[in-house]
Amino acid sequence: MHMTTTDSPMTGRDIALSWMIWGDQAQSLTEAYSGLEATAREQGADAVIGVRFVTVSNTYTRIGFLSGESIETLTVYQGYGTAIRYS
Repeated sequence: MHMTTTDSPMTGRDIALSWMIWGDQAQSLTEAYSGLEATAREQGADAVIGVRFVTVSNTYTRIGFLSGESIETLTVYQGYGTAIRYS
């Protein structure tokens, strides 16, 4: 699977089909990259171009019966790009 951050394919091959894909949320950039690659393979893509990653911070309040209230933040990563299938 060829994945690149450039917005156009690096080959001279004709593109038969392209579509937007999102990977699953992950705990690290490595996991986000692997998840995006797995999603592309599952959907039959030959390559993914325009790969980008975003971070999402989820803040939530945890209330314990004896410990009281605490605020926690969990940062997750998610990748997206344009999947392409060559002719």
